[in-house]
Amino acid sequence: MDFQTSILGRMSGFLYRCRADENYTMLEMTDGIERVFGYPADEIIGNRTRTFTSIMCGDDVPLMDNVVGMALEKHTDWTMEYRIRHNNGHYIWVTETGGGVWAENGELLYLEGSIINIESLYQRIDEQTADMRVTVSKTGEILQSLRYLKLLAVNAGIEAARAGTAGSGFAVLAAEMRTLANSSEEAARAISNAQRKTD
Repeated sequence: MDFQTSILGRMSGFLYRCRADENYTMLEMTDGIERVFGYPADEIIGNRTRTFTSIMCGDDVPLMDNVVGMALEKHTDWTMEYRIRHNNGHYIWVTETGGGVWAENGELLYLEGSIINIESLYQRIDEQTADMRVTVSKTGEILQSLRYLKLLAVNAGIEAARAGTAGSGFAVLAAEMRTLANSSEEAARAISNAQRKTD
């Protein structure tokens, strides 16, 4: 088996060459399209049975049009992530790196590139952030409890003031409760803000 055939057979995705039209009409595709996504290449090449955009998540097609359009204007390559619907119906996240091929006179001949399955990467990220999501989901409950603790501390301080010298110990306890509530609230809000930045 030659080098290219061997490497392409291990690739979790496929290489393509297509027209720069609304359907990204495929001219050539390697067999990874069937091995990884379940579609025989000859069904998609030339839009024989289906177009390439028909197997993309419909919400992601405008993104592709925008990213590809901007890259072609600048004569640069593009990299983007989007979803392809497997022949069985579920979506698979992919990353695509592509670019235009130009004639010497500046005419755009076609587009070409690679499309790689990165679903396992998304799953690993999801698993690694699961604990963080559980912690953050409890942040609201923690903040509510801390607000209640601060209220108790205020009430304790009032009662200590009413008791005068007899309530001095109570006043110390109230101050400690306020300090604990404030520092804990800051930590809880920091966790909540960190999660918002990653969403």
